[in-house]
Amino acid sequence: MNRRICTAVFDSDLIATRLILAVAETIWAILLWWPGDTFGRPTYTIMACVMSEDAWGAVFALTACMQVYIVAGGKFLSREARAFAAWNTMLWFFVVTSMVRSVQPPPAAISGEIALALAAGWIWVRPMILAHWYRKAYGSVHG
Repeated sequence: MNRRICTAVFDSDLIATRLILAVAETIWAILLWWPGDTFGRPTYTIMACVMSEDAWGAVFALTACMQVYIVAGGKFLSREARAFAAWNTMLWFFVVTSMVRSVQPPPAAISGEIALALAAGWIWVRPMILAHWYRKAYGSVHG
């Protein structure tokens, strides 16, 4: 793999990715709290079965705050950041999956949400991948 790509993928702290997720989560919260019936659309049928729009708005708002907290505090590898990354991945994958399963064919307009779900997943799995390769490298040098 190209060294620059490897550096971008593995040697960055993903600040921009977390901030983009925070912005998207803030926008989701605002739009869910907007007056009207967002969940009246078929795309949100499954999400509506789980919680109200206001509750989902609160989830997204709190999630956005946590993203900013992690970035502002530089807590990228803390236990709370790792637990949050797992939660955030599950949140985005649930949202995307529920939207895709609610209507057929899936709405093309959720490509951004799919990208956000993948980004959240990468923030979660990347430290595990790095830890695995660090253990292998350390073991091969001192083993």
